[in-house]
Amino acid sequence: MELSVNVLNWLGRPKKAVNAQTIKFNRFNLIFNSRCKLKPGQLIFINIAVDIHSLREVSARVESCERCGPHYQTQVRFVLERPDKQPYREAIAILKAIEQTLPASLRAPLHMQVQ
Repeated sequence: MELSVNVLNWLGRPKKAVNAQTIKFNRFNLIFNSRCKLKPGQLIFINIAVDIHSLREVSARVESCERCGPHYQTQVRFVLERPDKQPYREAIAILKAIEQTLPASLRAPLHMQVQ
């Protein structure tokens, strides 16, 4: 699984993508290691590619971020609704397909909670 994170600058524009390593994933949440120190509540963009499936700049909100050796372990929840409060059905379908193609070691239970 290829994963990168775009942190937003103070103008709301994405900065250069930073590579990240997936720890756990499901269609609603993601836990990853990266060199970025993020704040709970912060909005970021996630770029994911697995086999034939890929999503760019999926919005996610940081749930927690803790130091883990030389990196930071971050848990995010995907923001999957449009400004008019309707769900992004296409993104949800692709996240579900990505979840199904991942090995069991990377898949997180759907009830995964903040640690």
